[in-house]
Amino acid sequence: MAEATLRIIWSEKIECRNENTESIPSTGGVYEIQGRKTSDGTYTRRYVGTSTDLKETYLKHLGGNASNEKLRRFLKEKKSFFRYVKINGDSTRKDLEKGLYSKYKHSFVDAEHIPSGSGKYAKINVEETNQ
Repeated sequence: MAEATLRIIWSEKIECRNENTESIPSTGGVYEIQGRKTSDGTYTRRYVGTSTDLKETYLKHLGGNASNEKLRRFLKEKKSFFRYVKINGDSTRKDLEKGLYSKYKHSFVDAEHIPSGSGKYAKINVEETNQ
C-alpha cells in the first residue's frame, strides 16, 4: 500500500462563539478544535473531525449536540478555537483526518472513534501551513 503526503492551509482561528457562525463556510472540510494548554498557555489541538457542512458541524458543537462527551464539556467550560480546511472529496477528508490524528494523537478522540482514512494509504503525512 502506498504513502501519501497531503498539503493543507488552515483557515484563521475562530473563537468558538455563536457570534462567529457567519465566519464558517457551509462546505465540506476537515476541522480542528483547539484549547489552551494549562502548562504553558499555548493552544493545542484537542479534536479533529470531518464534515460535509462545516457551519452545521460548528453549530452542532456550540449547541452541545456533539456525541463526544469530553469535547462537549470542554466547549462549554473553556475558551476554544475552531479552524478548518475546505475539502469536498469524502475520501480526501477521511485521509486528512487520519493523517492529522496519526501526527498529533488528539486528546479528545476516544479509542472507538480513531479515524480510519479511506483505506487507500498505509501512511499519510500532512504538511500544514497557517493562513
